[in-house]
Amino acid sequence: MKNLVLFILSIILFSSCEDQLDIAPKSNIELGNFFATTEDFDLALTGAYDPIAVHQGDRGFGTYFKGLLMMGRAGTDEMLVNQGFWDATGKEIGNYTFTAFSRIPSAVWQMQYVGISRCNVVISKIKNTNVTMPEATKQRILGEASFLRAFYYFQLARYYGGVPIITEDTNLNEFKNIRSSLAETYERIINDLKVAEANIPVINEPGRVTKYAAKSYLAKVYLQMSGEPLKDATAASKAAAYAKDVIDNGPYDLEPNYTDVFKLDHEHGIEYIFSAEYIATNNEGGEVGTWDGPPGNWTHTITYSICRAMPELYNSYEDGDLRRDYNIVDYVVIDADGNTQPTNDGFYYAFKWRHDPNPATRGYATEWQSPFNFPLTRFADVLLIYAEAQTRADGSPNSDAYSAINRVRTRAGLGNLSGLSGPDFLQTVLDERKRELCYEGHRWADLVRYGKLIEAVRASSEGNNIAAANIKEHHVLFPVPDREIQVSGGDLKQNPGY
Repeated sequence: MKNLVLFILSIILFSSCEDQLDIAPKSNIELGNFFATTEDFDLALTGAYDPIAVHQGDRGFGTYFKGLLMMGRAGTDEMLVNQGFWDATGKEIGNYTFTAFSRIPSAVWQMQYVGISRCNVVISKIKNTNVTMPEATKQRILGEASFLRAFYYFQLARYYGGVPIITEDTNLNEFKNIRSSLAETYERIINDLKVAEANIPVINEPGRVTKYAAKSYLAKVYLQMSGEPLKDATAASKAAAYAKDVIDNGPYDLEPNYTDVFKLDHEHGIEYIFSAEYIATNNEGGEVGTWDGPPGNWTHTITYSICRAMPELYNSYEDGDLRRDYNIVDYVVIDADGNTQPTNDGFYYAFKWRHDPNPATRGYATEWQSPFNFPLTRFADVLLIYAEAQTRADGSPNSDAYSAINRVRTRAGLGNLSGLSGPDFLQTVLDERKRELCYEGHRWADLVRYGKLIEAVRASSEGNNIAAANIKEHHVLFPVPDREIQVSGGDLKQNPGY
């Protein structure tokens, strides 16, 4: 963490193969010389987005390139990790054998603070800049950097609990690595998201955050606060209000066909709100769709089959649900035309993002060049956030809550719901989120919010008896990396149970 604090002063904001936390700090003079044009600020802002998806070196184990494709998905009742796969880092997450020394939780912690550090630099400089630029541009840069800082702190809060808060106003000479409470951490997140809401335009460049993305994340954050472990009594109504604003006034809608959501030509379409962005190059590609998928001829599938679908997920779909056979398959792609044959291995495979089976038309050759974006939130998520939040706030679903969940179900080819009690409706929303949003990184946090992570994993022994046997009460949080505790001189305290 001490190296992390030094990094706040660094001008090295962009991609590099070096360990970013070990880069020597540059002087304030160099920082001042760099932020001399509007283009400099936008370049620095690009660097602040980078820790969401960057993959060079070990850093991908802390982003949606590798590590965050596991945390949030594996070790739940929707996805398990192939025990035969050579990489132990993913199996630790799926089997609940990770420790304070494990690679993925350590890298995720590290990369969120890299992002926070970059945001702090941008926010500090844009607040005090003498560069001539339109006021709207200055507001946009401040808003985007504030959103990103909130995003990184939200990742930390969900996975680790309360964490040390570092902002552009932190006195680094007096800083101590003492964890803020979870409530204080969420207060920081909400404050930043409200700055983002006030300053970012409704329309922004593709891949950049927008005003309604900030509103969507306010709904998402307040919803998480309303459940376990914080149980903020006022948060659910605020989540419902923000989600309703996005539903009624935002520029989003459901794609008419569920399968279109995950096709390359729709990833900046009407349903996506905010995503981890990838394009098919060595430096900017991802592994979305590559860690999942059925086994078979690599030429046609480009999938490691690291993550498999749980039988419980497959069996949770109602008859006639159009999503099931797109999300979950039991076949091998055998040729460039996309023909298939049964796997006959008794396993189900996650296959939501589908590589073109024809190498001649695919446009990329390697698994780390996947151009698929990973949706961090989309309109279906917001509809289900509203349905849950309103019911949590009022005790029973109103007509708008039914309308929200039924829009999702109608697209899936299912009938409308009605007449459920509050508790039954909340359970139905949780189940609907699993079927609609599977593999998109929501399930772990959803189960924690409902207080059902331990119960759900232990009940999933048909699919993953190792996780069911290993999970303990303390696994509702990940461990603070031991390295961070050591460099803090013991000021930083570990989560219970580790």
